Amino acid sequence: MGNSSHKGLSKEVIRQLKKESDFSEKEIKEWYEEYHQSKKGSYLTVKEFKDVYSKMYGADAGQFAEHVFRTFDTNRDGKVDFREFLIGLSVTSTDNIDQKLRWAFTMYDVDGDGTISRKEMLDMMASIYRMTPSIVKPPDVATPEMMATKLFGNIDKNGDGSITWQEFQMGAKADPLALNMLQLNPDPQ
Repeated sequence: MGNSSHKGLSKEVIRQLKKESDFSEKEIKEWYEEYHQSKKGSYLTVKEFKDVYSKMYGADAGQFAEHVFRTFDTNRDGKVDFREFLIGLSVTSTDNIDQKLRWAFTMYDVDGDGTISRKEMLDMMASIYRMTPSIVKPPDVATPEMMATKLFGNIDKNGDGSITWQEFQMGAKADPLALNMLQLNPDPQ
């Protein structure tokens, strides 16, 4: 009865996942298949997560994948179960700008102190640039350092050296380049 690869997904689990994500039952089952093909045990480890990203981008995506893993691992147990994976995907693929920016802010705020420092911004830009070497960047943001400086200058409105959620949200919405980079769409075109 039913596809054996969906055994771990009862009707109740699917119903709950539909409530918590923007995915249909069919999409949930498809992601369940993908998730189970990517892991060796009963959850994704950071190494497996990094392997998936490296295959997707064909470049050095390890550091970036670690940042994404951290945001997906909502219970901070060092592993991503299917529910965390699906909810994370739902947020990263949403059309809701505020929800996606909130997620991105969490990723950029590596130390979790509620602000983004210059170093955190630079570290994120460096990981994005390593992951996307084939994307041609405009001359004024040709390096991660240039991009981080530009974003920081456009977003840190009070000049205090850190970016709050409010600055992040307002700055991203006011600048198309910032919106693309902060939503992790590194193609500045």
